[in-house]
Amino acid sequence: MAERISQIPFVEKMALTLAILSSGIVFLDQSAVNVALPAIQKSLNADIGALQWILDIYLLVLSVLMLIGGVLGDIFGRVRIYIIGMVIFIGASLMCGVAPTANWLIAGRFLQGVGGSLVAPGGLAIINAVVAPERRGRMLGIWGTFSPLITVAGPVVGGWLVDFASWRSVFYINLPLGLIAVFVAWRFVPENKNDEIDGRIDWLGLIALMLGLSGLLFALIEGPNFGWGSPLIIGSIIVGVLGVISFVWVESWVQAPLIPLNLFKIPEFTGINLMTIILYFGLGGPFFFITLNLQQVQGYSAAQAGLAIMPITIALFLMARQMGKLIDRIGARPLIVIANLIIAAAFFLLMWPSVDQSYWTHWLPGILVYGIGLGFLVVPITSLGLQALPSNRSGIASGVNNAASRLGQMLSVAILGAVMVGRFRSGLASRIAPLGLPEQAEAELVAQARSLGELVIPAELTAQTAAQIEQIVRFAFVDGFRTNMFISAVLVLASLGILLLTAPKENPREPAEKL
Repeated sequence: MAERISQIPFVEKMALTLAILSSGIVFLDQSAVNVALPAIQKSLNADIGALQWILDIYLLVLSVLMLIGGVLGDIFGRVRIYIIGMVIFIGASLMCGVAPTANWLIAGRFLQGVGGSLVAPGGLAIINAVVAPERRGRMLGIWGTFSPLITVAGPVVGGWLVDFASWRSVFYINLPLGLIAVFVAWRFVPENKNDEIDGRIDWLGLIALMLGLSGLLFALIEGPNFGWGSPLIIGSIIVGVLGVISFVWVESWVQAPLIPLNLFKIPEFTGINLMTIILYFGLGGPFFFITLNLQQVQGYSAAQAGLAIMPITIALFLMARQMGKLIDRIGARPLIVIANLIIAAAFFLLMWPSVDQSYWTHWLPGILVYGIGLGFLVVPITSLGLQALPSNRSGIASGVNNAASRLGQMLSVAILGAVMVGRFRSGLASRIAPLGLPEQAEAELVAQARSLGELVIPAELTAQTAAQIEQIVRFAFVDGFRTNMFISAVLVLASLGILLLTAPKENPREPAEKL
């Protein structure tokens, strides 16, 4: 590897550095912040809704704005847009790090999504523009080897920082990485853009899509808090639905649509993206709740929780490097079938642990199987998504499939979070009823269901009763966790059904070439 890198011209090495830093820094937050959530909850007195917003607002903005991030680079200069995006990301990370309230942190995460949407597509676009064609494949291979290392290290580094410094340092770590990227881009990489592009951007469609998804997301996250029948939630649903309908209408006539609707006439394209949404709906929530379970129920520190989930990222990293060869030999479709079956089995295994059980016998099997399943999945599903359209439209195929995966993750955290709160509340209420608590104390406990494991026990209760309630809270969390694992397994199997019905068996590009 060292010999291969030494033969690359200096400017191409700098372009490679930008690509590695861009993908690493954008996706580092997703893995590291998960481990920090319990500490954030304690520090900022946040409930489950705030934690959902901290994750989902980032995913929402990233998934929508990435649809134009690459186009802006083509129009105004890829290095210029990369630097602007990284500066926004650095400033937003600093804002997150100093956040005095949960709402402040959520606003910072929104801005991180804005910056990330410009940075993530920019790194690979710069490689494509700067690197000589005969070395481009080799450079992408090096990027594919090094870039995931930052993400893989996220849980462990994040957990260590939380335990030995503060959850705020999880965001501060972005500052030196971002500043290095800005310096390299400004000093060593030549500007490049596409002078032939007409410069039209579908701002109307972008606004409609953002408005629609934001309205629906607000209703899903805050519905359990305000009540599903409240005017605010009903109004939010109406705004969301109207926004999505408006987006479809705009895309049907605008000259340069974000997502050309005629692509969905291709069964393979529609099928793989519908499958991706449902699959990542099943995949997004479990990672969130596994981290909360390990810390709030099993009593792990943040660093221990990071180490506990490391088998997932290690298995993903090691296996993903081999999937390209297997795709060439047997195709992507069989590998995705295997992946879905393995991941569904992992979720059923993760329904097994209860409270105070051994990591090695009760947690590791499900976590390891989950990682192996993801290892079989990530590269093949990306490959199949690209194959749904002809090679000259691989950019839009990749962009839509990327957005579909993040939309699924966003829905997962929002909807499974609501399921978790409802199941936790019912399990808590049924278990504390036989204790004969004062009516006010019982109502106070049930009212705190959105705090999950950080629920505060009323001070007037005896120490013995408080200890009983602490144990009840842990078992009520397990009730919700098991329900979510079961739902996730069903969703993964449902996505497999869509794959088998719609994904091409051979020569997947043939129908698409007719466009």
